[in-house]
Amino acid sequence: MLATLLKSFQLTEKEIRIFLKVLELGSQPASSIARVCEMPRNTVRSILDALVKKGLLVKSSRAKTQYYSTESKENLVRFLNAKRLRMDEECARQIELLEQYGEELSVRHWAQGRPKITFYEGIAGLEKVYEDTLTAKNGLKSWASYDDLYRALPGYFPNYFKRRAKAGIPMQSIHPDTAMARAGQKRDREELRESALVPTEKFTWTPEIQMYNNKINIASWKDKLGIIIASQEIADALRAIFDLSFEAAKRYGHVTTTRRKRNRRLTKTALRTPHTHPLPNVPLE
Repeated sequence: MLATLLKSFQLTEKEIRIFLKVLELGSQPASSIARVCEMPRNTVRSILDALVKKGLLVKSSRAKTQYYSTESKENLVRFLNAKRLRMDEECARQIELLEQYGEELSVRHWAQGRPKITFYEGIAGLEKVYEDTLTAKNGLKSWASYDDLYRALPGYFPNYFKRRAKAGIPMQSIHPDTAMARAGQKRDREELRESALVPTEKFTWTPEIQMYNNKINIASWKDKLGIIIASQEIADALRAIFDLSFEAAKRYGHVTTTRRKRNRRLTKTALRTPHTHPLPNVPLE
């Protein structure tokens, strides 16, 4: 349990070893600890001073010699609370500066009139890409694989979908037809989504591509890479391509709408009345 506690402070193996030795011996000068640990005195002193800075040890002087001893639990808790307060204050200051100067920084960094492309790496980066979609003003359009997105960020998406719906941001999406996609489609109404499923034997993909505002984002799950492209022209073009593919996807019948009641009436009418104008045979491959 003690080793687990020390690892939570992000200590190195040498730091843990020396801390435990101080805990065992009590207040000692660096030379004594170095001798017992069989390590160079200067190395031990550097590690001891690092532990003092982290608040785990306390340093005192006796007869012109510096002694090191472990800090009490109460003092350590006070130290960590003070550290947390300083970090909160620093984060608040940085947020205030970003709110004040962030837009100017962005304008200076990117040339006017050219698409802005931003890359985000790792799990945290992918989550940032999706957080940006919550700024959508007129909804989202998306090609996505349920299986791959849930496999990549299993703990993130359930809460994200709820927050998007709560923010009143509708979504239109196309997915490969899998068991997970059908389960997700059952939640379309509560998650403010209209979706279409297409057969996996003809269409399959892993990344998600979304269009919103003047942006396109791409989430590559295999590469753990997120990309946001800011370009009104490109976003509008992909939206048009999406609308065309969504109309074609309706041929396969697995389509939901957020206007559920109206859709049910239309479905019943369609079942009673034969089609007098069959759908055109649009090639999809």
